[in-house]
Amino acid sequence: SWTVAEFIGKGWLSSFDYVSIRANSREQRLIDSLKKRGADGDYQVKEMNEVLNRETSIGRLYESVERYARGKKGIVYAVSIAHARRIAACYSAHGLEAVAIDSRTPASERRELVEAFKRGKVKVLVNVDIFSEGFDCPDVEFVQLARPTLSLAKYLQQVGRGLRRSADKASCMLIDNVGLYRIFGLPARNHDWAAMFEGRMIGNALSRARAETGRLSVSGPLPEEERQREDELE
Repeated sequence: SWTVAEFIGKGWLSSFDYVSIRANSREQRLIDSLKKRGADGDYQVKEMNEVLNRETSIGRLYESVERYARGKKGIVYAVSIAHARRIAACYSAHGLEAVAIDSRTPASERRELVEAFKRGKVKVLVNVDIFSEGFDCPDVEFVQLARPTLSLAKYLQQVGRGLRRSADKASCMLIDNVGLYRIFGLPARNHDWAAMFEGRMIGNALSRARAETGRLSVSGPLPEEERQREDELE
C-alpha cells in the first residue's frame, strides 16, 4: 500500500504547508475539555457545538485564514450546521465570500454553490461532513480544520480534499485550528491503521498530545515580528 508521503514524492499529490494551534493555546484547552463521545466513538457533536460555536473561536478561525490563506479558495470543516452557517456569515462579513453547505441544503442548491466555488465566485465552502470524500476540485488552495475528530480516516479524508494536484497551485495550506496534528501527526506520516482499528491509537495519541509542549515547524520560518505576535498557531 502507498503512503501519502509516497504519493507526494511521486508527484501524484500536491505538496502542503501545515500550521496548527499550539499545545497551550486557548483553543487547544477548549478541545481538551471535550469529554463526551458519540455512538461512533468520536467527539459528541452537541458538546463540540456548545464549546466551539462561539464568537471568539469563530473570530480566531477567520484570523487564521486571513493570515495564512488570504486570497485563496478553500474548504472549511465545521462541527455542526449552526457552526458552519455562523462561520460562513463571519467570513462573508469580512469580505471573504463564503457559503455553508450541509445535509439540509437542497441538492440543486448544493450543485449551484459547488459550481460557483469551482468558478471562483465563491471563495470558501464551509461544510459539515459533506466534502470528506468524493469531492473533486483540484485547485482547492487551503483546507481549514475547525472540527475536532478522533477518527484518522476522517482526518485524512478532510486534508485530502486539498492534496489533489493542480497546475494552478504550488501547494496547499492546511490550517489546523483544532490540534489534529498532535493526535495523528502530519498527513504524510506512515499511519498505523491497525492500531487505529484496534482502538490503541487514540488513547496513546491523546496522552502524547496532552503532554506535548514542543513546536510544529512549517515549511518556512515566520518573520520575527510574526512570531512575536503569534500566540495561537505555529
